This record gives sequence, C-alpha cells and structure tokens, in this order.
Amino acid sequence: MNTYMKINDTYDMIHSKALYITDGKQVLFAENEDQLYTAASVIKLPIYLYFFKKISKGELDLQTEIHISPDKVVAGAGIIQILPEKRTWQLEELLHLMIAVSDNTATNQLIDLATFSNLQAWISAQGWEKSVQIERKMMDFKSDKQNKITAKLAVTVFQEIIELSKQYPNLTETIRRPFLNQQHRSNLTGTLEEAGIVGLSMLNKTGELKDIQHDVAIFEYEGETRFVAALTNNTGLEANATAWMQNVGRQLFDEINRNREEPK
Repeated sequence: MNTYMKINDTYDMIHSKALYITDGKQVLFAENEDQLYTAASVIKLPIYLYFFKKISKGELDLQTEIHISPDKVVAGAGIIQILPEKRTWQLEELLHLMIAVSDNTATNQLIDLATFSNLQAWISAQGWEKSVQIERKMMDFKSDKQNKITAKLAVTVFQEIIELSKQYPNLTETIRRPFLNQQHRSNLTGTLEEAGIVGLSMLNKTGELKDIQHDVAIFEYEGETRFVAALTNNTGLEANATAWMQNVGRQLFDEINRNREEPK
C-alpha cells in the first residue's frame, strides 16, 4: 500500500480529506483531488495569482496607494484591524498581508479592486470554473455563498505563481517573500519548520474555518521540488487534521531526501 494511503487510513476519523502531490512532472499521489471543498483562506491563492498576472504585464503597479475606510475593516486574521491609524496601503503591502498573515481586510480590498465579475471571468478563461469558485468576501457570514476549490487546482495555482516568479526576475523576490515568511506553519510544514533544516525552503498558504483545515505547500530542497495540497472537511478534533498534515509533510521531505541520496 502507498505510504500516503497508509497515512490517510490512519486518520480516517477525519470525515473528508483530499491530498494531491506532484513534483511538477508527474503526480505522486492523488485522493479526492477533484472534489470541491470550502476554500477558507486558500482562496487567496488564485486572487494573488490574478493580481501578479496583471502586475507582470504592467497593467497594475505594486506601489499604487489604496485607501481603506474604517467601515471596510473586518475581523479575523490579519493586522490591518489593529492599526487604525494607518488607512493607506500600497498594493504590494495588501498582497503580502493577504498571504503572510492571511489578512481578511486586505483580501476584501483586493476583491473590491478586482471585482467578482472580473475574477470569475478570469477563472473561466483559464478553464477552471469547475475547480474554483470565488463568490464571497472574507468574514461575510450573511452570504449564502461559499468560496470553493479542489486540491488539484490549489496546487495548479501555486505552480503558476512560482512559474510567474521565474518568468519575471524583477518580481521573483516580491512574489515569493510572503510565502517564505508565512506566519501559519503548523500543518504540512509544522515539524520541518521546527527542525531548522539547512537548505530547505518551504512556501505555503493555509486555510481554516470551523471543522475545516487546509494547507497548500511547496518544498524545495537540494534541487528537488514538491507541490502538495491537503484539504479537509468535518475534521472533528483540529489536532487530528494537524497531525495528518504534519505526517504527510514529514513523509514528503523524507522521500525528497532519499531520492537525493540514491545513486543516479
């Protein structure tokens, strides 16, 4: 039995979970990868890609200043809500806050700037309309709609973000920075973050709501790269979802390490 299947079976108390792993050339493991899950903050990945696609084409400027009025500030994750004296932010700052600290106010401001109709049209143009839905703002609990995404599409978006950073060297550091300085590191990257492994770069974006815990990550080590998305629903004890993802992340790194050490 595949090692990841064994890990999944160990955590069968999690009602529903999806796992998708690739090295960018071939799929290494896939389970429920095309199932739509409530996205939580993982929906911030396609929003981030949308903006950097436009920035790379010169259609938007990272230094554009955006005013956020007090009535636009929302609760939940982020720092904008605790800095009431600062009401003007640069586009680059909002993009980085959306990823590194999962700032909900920054995300909503970016959605306003892009508009739902433009985001949805862009998703359709990519052929992703069955795999991702952006239909509500962060902390909008009055809406009967939900943002949704599949594990496979989450990885695809992250791959495109990294590919964009390679295509535009002037944007490489800017695009990668918030993922490398991600403040939410307890899931896929959890045990490895604490290990302090020299040469290991981990980029990730989490998503959490009640009974939902997700993580999408990239592991880069000694010339090897792995992309992984782990999504859950009805997790039960949050600790179970965290432990499942940490086991997946550790196994992934161990495999990279073994492949590196094996004679070519």
